[in-house]
Amino acid sequence: MDALDNLYASFARVYGDGKPIRGLLELVAAIHAAGLDPENVTEDWLKALNDDWVYGESLMPFQDASANRLYQRFLKGG
Repeated sequence: MDALDNLYASFARVYGDGKPIRGLLELVAAIHAAGLDPENVTEDWLKALNDDWVYGESLMPFQDASANRLYQRFLKGG
């Protein structure tokens, strides 16, 4: 298992309650939009993500509008 797989496994443990959660690519886009490297992501940071985003009910992972715009750009390959 590589570092990103381990990170996603942590994400799944934090939010794993039987509901579908966002995929790895979306999580990585959120991490980059926050200006983090994957190795610097903490469980507290994961818990601070918008729950509605985690479960696919919102397009916005953050409370900050500029971070959400950056997230959307990363998703589109920008």
